[in-house]
Amino acid sequence: MRAREFFLRRGPFGGDGLIAIAAAIACELELGLSHHIQGPRAVNAISALFATLPVAWRRRYPLIVAPLVTATVAVQDALNGDLTENSLVPILTIPLALYALGALCSRRQALIGFAASLGFAWIAALLESEVAGTFVFVTALLGGPFLVGRIVNARSQLAWALADKAYRLEREKEGQADLAVAEERARIAREMHDVLAHNVSGMVVQAQAARRMVDRDPERAREALDSVESTGREALAEMRRLIGMMRAEGEEPALAPQPSIDELQALADRAREAGLDVEMNVEGDRRRVQSSVDLSVFRIVQEALTNTMKHAGPTHAQVVVRYGESDVQVDVNDDGGGSQPAQQASGDGQGLVGMRERVAMLGGELKAGYRKQGGWGVHARLPLAPEDS
Repeated sequence: MRAREFFLRRGPFGGDGLIAIAAAIACELELGLSHHIQGPRAVNAISALFATLPVAWRRRYPLIVAPLVTATVAVQDALNGDLTENSLVPILTIPLALYALGALCSRRQALIGFAASLGFAWIAALLESEVAGTFVFVTALLGGPFLVGRIVNARSQLAWALADKAYRLEREKEGQADLAVAEERARIAREMHDVLAHNVSGMVVQAQAARRMVDRDPERAREALDSVESTGREALAEMRRLIGMMRAEGEEPALAPQPSIDELQALADRAREAGLDVEMNVEGDRRRVQSSVDLSVFRIVQEALTNTMKHAGPTHAQVVVRYGESDVQVDVNDDGGGSQPAQQASGDGQGLVGMRERVAMLGGELKAGYRKQGGWGVHARLPLAPEDS
């Protein structure tokens, strides 16, 4: 067992017990070796035990130990004992008991215990010849450690209150972060619902056309059925991603078409009108991708440009959409020097929270942070399904 744990343990089997036993032995030895004992030796010996051993329980029962130790000395003096004049040990054990009383008890209990202890001490002082000097001595002997204990108690209460407040604030912060994630997932689910509904509607229309042409033009009917199959596969993939998402109760689905990569140039134009110098580049062969990827690319660029305008001020931003063999990559970099990082942005998309949720839903990767050459950068990689690549 570590020494710190031993001395912090409450009761007779910790540091207090060791102190109490050492004090009792020292006190008995002092009384036994003294040649100037005035009073019955038995009274002094028993008083020494009651003035020292209860210290072992000073932190477990402070409201009992402090008055008991003080009353022992007072009774010993009343019975013509000579404990206090032949040993300095009670002068050490009484402050330990009074300190524990002030530090560990509530204010009401501490005041009651201190009043009882001081009353016993004053009774002993009345039996002394120099009453005034003794009153001052015992009051200082008891009051000093008690006040120190109350100060420690107040600081402990303050530290506990601050720690509790910090814990509650941390929990509240985590709750707000979880709420932001939940809101963003719900918003993504609503958009995915609309994409899925669009795909299923297209399947129905194509299937009707194939049924009408199956006798007159089998080749065109076969092409329509191939389109139904492709759209069905895409709808099935969207359905898998939609699982776990929720739509807020009572909220109507958006009827407007969802934005896509084709509308990025219009998005850049609107950003220029707002004062942001935007350079838009598309690299690689433009081809059809899944609706969820199409929408996510647009939303990521939209969030990144919005954050740049909010936190970087008038500056230059470069947007690059790069088509690869098996993925679509998005880079949005600015050269601003805003005082507030873009990851703190809030709004409908909840800043980086929304980007991360979209990219994670598609199984991609997202990196965002300050660039070595200055400014803020966002890089996203969205994998394409086999039929798109």
